[in-house]
Parts: sequence; C-alpha cells; structure tokens
Amino acid sequence: MHNIDGDMRSFVVLIFALSLWFCSSEPEKNPNRDPYSLETLLFLEEVLLDVWENPSAKEDAMSRLRYVCRTKDTDDGYLCYMWGLLEYQRGNYNESYAGFRKALEKNPNDTLYKNMLRLSAEKSGNLADLKAHSYDGEVLASLSELEKQCKEEKSPNISTFQFLIERGVFTKESLKRGSFSTCFQKLEPNEQISLQKQIRNPNVSYKERLYADQMKSDPFTKIWDTSSYHRGEWGKEMVGGTQGAVSATVSSNADGNPSLVTGSIRPSPMTEAWRKVKLTSLSGNEAQAKEAFKQFLTEVRVSKTKGKSEAMMATALERAAKLLLEQDPSYVKIRFLAKEL
Repeated sequence: MHNIDGDMRSFVVLIFALSLWFCSSEPEKNPNRDPYSLETLLFLEEVLLDVWENPSAKEDAMSRLRYVCRTKDTDDGYLCYMWGLLEYQRGNYNESYAGFRKALEKNPNDTLYKNMLRLSAEKSGNLADLKAHSYDGEVLASLSELEKQCKEEKSPNISTFQFLIERGVFTKESLKRGSFSTCFQKLEPNEQISLQKQIRNPNVSYKERLYADQMKSDPFTKIWDTSSYHRGEWGKEMVGGTQGAVSATVSSNADGNPSLVTGSIRPSPMTEAWRKVKLTSLSGNEAQAKEAFKQFLTEVRVSKTKGKSEAMMATALERAAKLLLEQDPSYVKIRFLAKEL
C-alpha cells in the first residue's frame, strides 16, 4: 500500500523549491505589505548592505528604513523591527525603542518584539514610558525592574512578584528553578508561601505554542496546512488540521487578563482537497479523481484572489501538483489529471 505521508512530504519539498520561481520579472526595490515579497526582501537587502559595507551611505540607508517603518511597513511590523535592531546594535537606544514600539503596534503578540522593546527600554531609560504604554508594557517594565533588583542583590519587592503572578508570568516551577528562583528565595518564608498560593498554573503546552509560532511565521500557512510539517509528523495529520494545536492569539477574560486560546486548527480547504486527490491515486477511481482534482483547482483559484503573496504560493502549489502527477510513481493511476494544469 502506498504511503500517503511520504508523498505529501515530497509535495511540501516541491512547494518550497518552487517558491523560488515566484516572480519572472525584476521587481522594484520598494517594500510592500507582504513581509515575504521579493520587493520587500530586496529593499531590506539594499539597506543592510549600505549599513554594513558602505559607510558613506549608512545614514541615508537608516533614514530610508526609518521612513518606510513609519509610512508603509509590512503587515507584521518586520521592517520596524529591523530598524529597531540596527539602532540597538549602533547604541542608539532611544531610536531602537521607537522602532520596536512601532513593530509591536503591527504585531502586538510577537514575543521577540516584546523582549527587544523591554531591553531597549532598559538601555534608553524608558521603563516608565513602557509601563504606561500598554497592558503588556506594564508587565515587561515590571520584569525589568525585578530583574534589576535581583542583579543588584537588593531585597526584592514582594508587590512586584505579586503583580507578575497575577498577570500569569510566573508558575510554581519557574519560581522554583527559573532565573528568578534565587531572588524569590530571599523573600520571607511566609511571603513565599502566600505568593505560591496565588499562582494559577495554566494548562498550556509550550511545545504546542512553539509549533503555533512556527506555523504563524510560515507564509504557506495562509493557504496550506503546515502543522505536521513543523511538528515533523508525516501521518494523516499532514493533510488535515492537527488536533490540540495552540493558536497564536491572545484573548481577554472578564478580568482583562490575557490567556492562551487552545483548540483545533481548521484544516486548509486546499490541503483537504489534495488529500482526496491522493486517496484516489490509490484506488484509481477516475470519476472520484476528477471530482477531487476539480475541488483542488477551485481552491487554488480562490487563493489566487486573496492577495499577491497568496497568488504566488498558490501558483507554486499548482506547479508542484503538476510535477507530482507527471513524475511521481504514486500518481500513475491518475496521471491523466496533469493535462488539466
């Protein structure tokens, strides 16, 4: 019996190989809203080369990057993040703080952006501004303040620990073995017991959260189920939604506290359609194969109408499907479908 997951793995490899063929014409070096577009990547490459290799053009390059951050950054705030990162490396911490703040406005749940905002706030003396900026900013600033107290071997402030526990930052395990554990042990025993009683350990799988973050950063997730690819699984979940995956979103409960939202991820219609095509390749049922392939092509056309990046990725999937149908032995029974592409 043919192995569906092995063939799907070949399909994924073809997808990423064909993604290099997206554009046949030379793009202008101007960014657009898609962080993975060739235009955006070429713009960023030009800026980085000027910053690192052309001293006379460095300031002009930083000015261009600062301008696009403030006027036409990508949907995920990546160019603002790059501006903040370059300024941080140059020691311009006030500028880097501004860049990371702009990046978080576009992508408020990105943990990397949050951490760099916190570090730049420390370096630039903007912790008070960060604390007043937002709900997350208050948490980040409090973490920095507590970290400073611990490094200076000062007696930690129990109210800071209590605030961070209420916001769900600390778990019993992190206070026992984490980076703040030594500092926590400096509190009075009765204070430690009181704080530990307030901890509500969330039912969160950080492994699942990692998978969710990887899927979120994968551009193909927009139109194709990439969950099993990132999990390293090649079973039936490869072509359908993976149960129990953690969505990379934050919701608010009645108290205004953020909480992770868990649940199953809806299977991609295009992935499900191709799964049916693959199943018909095993049976050789011509009528079912035509119907399943028709559904796949419909989903490809729908994806092409959603935006430029979706259209390019759908084209890559279409080309991958054609190559599989023409050349993969697993599809020999339905090879006639290649004529439809």
